[in-house]
Amino acid sequence: MDLPSLYSKLGKNSWKILDAIFRNLWNYKYVPLNVISNLANINEEKTRRILRALADDGIVVNKQTEYEGATLTFSGLSLFSLHLLVESGQVEAIGKKMGEGKESLVYNCISKQGEAVIKFHKLGYQSFKKVVEKRDYGNLNFLVLSIRSAKREFSALRKLKGLAVPEAYSWEGNAVLMQLIDADEMIKVKLENPEEILDAIIDEMAKFYRRGIVHGDLSPFNILVNEDGFWVIDFPQSLEVGEANWREILLRDLENLLRYFKRTYRIERDMNSVFQRIIGDSGS
Repeated sequence: MDLPSLYSKLGKNSWKILDAIFRNLWNYKYVPLNVISNLANINEEKTRRILRALADDGIVVNKQTEYEGATLTFSGLSLFSLHLLVESGQVEAIGKKMGEGKESLVYNCISKQGEAVIKFHKLGYQSFKKVVEKRDYGNLNFLVLSIRSAKREFSALRKLKGLAVPEAYSWEGNAVLMQLIDADEMIKVKLENPEEILDAIIDEMAKFYRRGIVHGDLSPFNILVNEDGFWVIDFPQSLEVGEANWREILLRDLENLLRYFKRTYRIERDMNSVFQRIIGDSGS
């Protein structure tokens, strides 16, 4: 998906149609043509033609069921989310794709804060299964779940502002605009002071806890390190302390961390004592 090229192709009426679909993602699997036409204030035949062109570019999917309708693809949702960031003045230019995984797509950009990154959330079937282990999202579709995933990450990062996480600048749709961290995944780096780093990460988990956040998917893949320190990233599966299963998920995060340091650096810690160190006297 080449977002900059797709973005430059779209005109005013295309954005109106995408806006009409976006606003109704919570109400329909496929938004009816007449609903799109009415909201966009474009006649149905012209709306139909634009939808066909958008489908050719992989931005929407048109469907004839008991009615004629359309929905966004992941590309379409990401494009419209980018459009909202641009229109609000948060993003001035989008650059190159920095990475793509099963659950996200990351581009660098120029924001009003300077160089930054946009993370587009992409909640597919596998990550959906992980999420429903922790919370009930009912029958909502993957586009809506991707939007909720982005909102959850943005909210968590805002609550953790000032700690060892990227600063979150803005959120629209499935897109989170955040600080660019120039560092490598911990799993790709040989640490010179692993025991010191482990202690610092545990202390940071305790600070997260005190602000009411459990990461939910902590691993050496989402801890970045450089000569200046470390940062914890990827919070779409985070939980608030007090949500169902938060203790079990915090223990799982801790187990992942301790297992990595034991396997890689032969550092052993007692999990129960470290867990108590994180939650202090308040964890009951």
